[in-house]
Amino acid sequence: MSYTIGKMLTMSAERFPHKVAIICNGTQVTYQKLNSRVNQLAHGFLAHGITRTKRVALLMYNSIEMVETIFSLAKVGGVGIPLNFRLSPPELLYSIEKSDATTLIAGEEFEPTIHQLRPQLPCVEYLTISHLALNQPDHEPSLKVQPDDESFIIYTSGTTGKPKGAVLTHRNHFWNALNYTLAYQMNERDVELALSPMFHSSTLGRIFTYVFNGATFITSPHFDPEQAMTLVHRYQVTSITQTPTMYAAMFNLPHHHRYSTNSVTRVVSGAAPLFPKVKGELAHLFPQAGIYDLYGLTEASPGISILTPHAPPEKMRSVGKPMMSVTIKIVDDEGRALPRGENGEIACRGPNVMKGYYNDPTATQEALKEGWLHTGDMGNIDQDGYLYLTGRKKELIISGGENISPPEVEAVLAQHPLIQEAAVIGVPDDYWGESVKAIVVLKPGKKLTEQEVIEYCTAQLARYKKPKSVEFVDTLPKNAGGKVIKAALRERYLSQ
Repeated sequence: MSYTIGKMLTMSAERFPHKVAIICNGTQVTYQKLNSRVNQLAHGFLAHGITRTKRVALLMYNSIEMVETIFSLAKVGGVGIPLNFRLSPPELLYSIEKSDATTLIAGEEFEPTIHQLRPQLPCVEYLTISHLALNQPDHEPSLKVQPDDESFIIYTSGTTGKPKGAVLTHRNHFWNALNYTLAYQMNERDVELALSPMFHSSTLGRIFTYVFNGATFITSPHFDPEQAMTLVHRYQVTSITQTPTMYAAMFNLPHHHRYSTNSVTRVVSGAAPLFPKVKGELAHLFPQAGIYDLYGLTEASPGISILTPHAPPEKMRSVGKPMMSVTIKIVDDEGRALPRGENGEIACRGPNVMKGYYNDPTATQEALKEGWLHTGDMGNIDQDGYLYLTGRKKELIISGGENISPPEVEAVLAQHPLIQEAAVIGVPDDYWGESVKAIVVLKPGKKLTEQEVIEYCTAQLARYKKPKSVEFVDTLPKNAGGKVIKAALRERYLSQ
């Protein structure tokens, strides 16, 4: 049996009507109130013509309103496209157009962005949710949503430089919630800190898990390390899931010891490698907590494997064992399964794996082969079944938990009138995990400074995608076919 996202909320509202579901900026909403509000908004959507298969883009900060919107769309069968609010207007435009969204729901804070987008999206309707629920009934919508209906299209960076829209169904999210519940032994007594942005599949997946279990979760429009520590202290938080960069910001607070963290029993890290040094800092910051390391992909809703605190010490460099409903194998370039211990591409399958990429049959065929999701990550599985990551077949850079496609940055650099060619790689960064480095060849006789290149990129890319450093060279290493040898660049600059 698989529940829809809307059914998860309905069930928890019936089981825990007076329990606090969500806390944001001091406002608390019970499960009964949340479900009532969601139903009203769902009826408002129906009255507005937003129903099954309608695609709705969401440009909102973390908020109670965004949670309401997510579940309301789920109850009417709408397909949500959560947009990364850190993106520039041209980047947002790409995702909105490629997803065929007919409606854009935006928070009032994004009015300047909407003003820039509106002339280029004349056929898209722009809504705020403040008035949609007015005078609407709060009973359950009669429209029947099925588990295999599409629920979200989440855009993720690809190797071609253009984001791809992973299509996730209600069934995908249900099984991910079930996997998380069993892996973390989550229940209604948990108080979860959920500060990472809700446009991420990881945050969405956790919110559905919290609701599935009737847990309380705390969110905020923006992450601030001091506020995070205050929330842990004030609400006796039991569990936190964040990126290593967010944890580092909390640990680096000069007075973090002033906050009580003994209520925290579970600390989960994901989206980027969790280095031993950071694990040690987490153990110091949250002395009563078990540390979990999650490996996942947007295309898997996102959980694939989990390293629990119960694993033997010698397995601490792994990313654990597969989630309950997930099967993993290591394959060679021809897709053949490799024996234990051999290195190859990680492939997985399970009911949490996406339906495919929206309107992109070629990319779908490349990623999904005979029911297996080919992740683009390299690794191996030891004799005890623990998965180890050894690199990326894809050239993605992961900085602060965000995926960055080098070709996307290279395409922007190539447009500069003084740049002849450029290559982009990820280099180690103590704070971000990786940072973007641009290696640039200027046109003959031309001059640019590092800061000028960075400022040029800032005007056209989200800030987290811009190069943090720039190296000017006479030539780039290339193979016989004229392709830049990224491995040679990485070897050169990683050894410095």
